[in-house]
Amino acid sequence: MEKYDAIVIGLGPGGASALYKIASYGYRVIGFDKRREIGVPIQCGEFIPQYHEYRGILPEVTDEYLEIFRKMPMNLVDNRTDRVRVVTPGGDEYEVGFDGFVIDRERFDKWIVKMAVDRGAEVRIRANVYKLEEDGTVHVRMGDRTEKYRADAVVIAAGTSSTLLDQVGLYRETDELNLGHVINYQMAGVDSDPRVVEMYTGKRWSPGAYAWIIPKGGGVANVGLGIRYDYIQDDAKDINVYMERFWHEHPVASKKLGRAQPLSYVGGLVPVGPPPKKTVSGRYISVGDAANQNIASLGAGIVTSSIGGIAAGEAIHKYLSGEAGLEYYEELWKRLLGRALEDGYRLRLVIDIITKEDRYTDEFMRIVGNERIRDLVYTRAPSNMDLLKIAMSIMK
Repeated sequence: MEKYDAIVIGLGPGGASALYKIASYGYRVIGFDKRREIGVPIQCGEFIPQYHEYRGILPEVTDEYLEIFRKMPMNLVDNRTDRVRVVTPGGDEYEVGFDGFVIDRERFDKWIVKMAVDRGAEVRIRANVYKLEEDGTVHVRMGDRTEKYRADAVVIAAGTSSTLLDQVGLYRETDELNLGHVINYQMAGVDSDPRVVEMYTGKRWSPGAYAWIIPKGGGVANVGLGIRYDYIQDDAKDINVYMERFWHEHPVASKKLGRAQPLSYVGGLVPVGPPPKKTVSGRYISVGDAANQNIASLGAGIVTSSIGGIAAGEAIHKYLSGEAGLEYYEELWKRLLGRALEDGYRLRLVIDIITKEDRYTDEFMRIVGNERIRDLVYTRAPSNMDLLKIAMSIMK
């Protein structure tokens, strides 16, 4: 049985960032990913803020924890955007300035893993971790053979609702109200403004969530939506039905997608619940979507997962060097991300109220206007209670 200082399970942005950080300290670390190729399939809209926007969204996060994004080469950026537009069920449009990058997620994930390898990390793909033991032993199935590895610290970054979490007593999100089911097409022939990220609301298109058109440039865009099953009120239970409706029937979006043709298709789960109270158990810690490190009001997790991974790497260093217990990780990520994740969840609860009926959404947006939309985009806490009062008054 191979012995390592640390093991990382799952090499999305959170796990890859943890692998990179642990390797940067000089530890012997190995990362496992069950996919055939790192970064494939792409499981998100690939949109992140430009670096200067982080101060408004995550003021508690210092530059050292944004290391991945400070180092990110610009050849990983497909497009730059400068506005976010929200389209209500009734067709009203609201717009705020917000500088963003649309990245190539496949190359982005590979780039982080390459940085880890350059610093000494080992990587195994097509490696399915299926069993964990209390002493840090990890059972891995690779093709027709199984192998065992052991480490003093193990990072579980295996995605939303990973059953590995159950094996070691860590929180796993199972509440359907806190799980967004998402679908995303990359499409060519999209006739949208390449500078604008568009978000669409309405029960007919994305009950309990929103739909999007995120331009990658040159007429290519990520086009997708999320749904939460508790918000479905018609007979359509298949997420593909909502995608077809949005694509072909939405009064605004269908005009931009009339000539669009699909290049790729993916689906998955996004956590939109509160951050868990427990992310450390014995030798094991959870990171990224596995730890609900996602801004619930937006379904955004690339940046927060990477920050969680960097925090995990620092905590494991302190643990292995005897400076602190592994519980330091929980203290650290909550200091960095706790406020934004809690505020995002509270904002999601407000959004839950107003999206029960399309007319509530339209009225809410007319009242709050562009300035409060900025609060939603930046996940700002001061207006949360005001927004809740507005939402409750509309329902009354």
